[in-house]
Amino acid sequence: MKTTPGVTRSTVAHSRAAAAARAIEYMRGHLAEPLQLADLARVVPFSPFHFHRLFRDVTSMTPARFLAALRMAEARRLLLHTGLTVSAITGYVGYTSAGTFTTQFTRLVGTSPGHFRQLARLLARRPCHVLAQALRRTSTEVARPRLTLHLPDSTPDDLVLLGLRAAGESSEAPTAWAASAGGTGVPVVARPGTYHTRVVLVRGHSTVARALVDEEPNSYLVGTADLQISQDGGARARIAIQPPRPTDPPTLAIGPVCRLVETLIGRVAPGRWSGPARPISRHAPATPAIA
Repeated sequence: MKTTPGVTRSTVAHSRAAAAARAIEYMRGHLAEPLQLADLARVVPFSPFHFHRLFRDVTSMTPARFLAALRMAEARRLLLHTGLTVSAITGYVGYTSAGTFTTQFTRLVGTSPGHFRQLARLLARRPCHVLAQALRRTSTEVARPRLTLHLPDSTPDDLVLLGLRAAGESSEAPTAWAASAGGTGVPVVARPGTYHTRVVLVRGHSTVARALVDEEPNSYLVGTADLQISQDGGARARIAIQPPRPTDPPTLAIGPVCRLVETLIGRVAPGRWSGPARPISRHAPATPAIA
């Protein structure tokens, strides 16, 4: 990128990030409206073409996909904290069809709105260290190749969500997510190849709901990296994690947590859970998807 005299690359990068952040803040305040690319470009202001390219460079997502993620994040908050029906929530987050909203929610979040509401309320007051400890007790050895991620400042009480997307795939492609306990290393099973990896670490003292629905500061950290898994076995990598930035998309991955809870709910000691004694739903998705 060429810069004019007296303008540094860091200044340009900061200006671009600030422009994207302004557009995101506008999205958050107008989720119920039928926003178009031109509407968002005028907020910055740039031409629609320039804005689209800038936004994708800064966030790694198109404005439309980022807006969909924000709408799903608000829908999760309403599902957890209100008694609104799915039909009512549909209108609050900018959809005119409850069927379209439900399909989009299930695709991006990894479970249906009704199942999410049931699960989120079950988890609302349970700190992540309970999930992490139960997960560690039930973990088994995995086949190779295996990638072990080392996350600075991670503790055994933290819950870690790991997302892998094969290199070369569009950023619009779904990311496969899994849940693991924190600590010295987090094993990830994957075929040999190059992957774009996203990590969400939820602190043990927090809850999944506070971190991934309410997005409370200091409750979770995020990080990304491009990683290589070799043909002959496991690989190791370190990923720097940090508090989310204003231009980071919401973390929608709840599918792996669904399966984790459904696996553990019948195994934990009586009284540890106030939910049903059997899996919450027989229809949890086999493979989670996320924006």
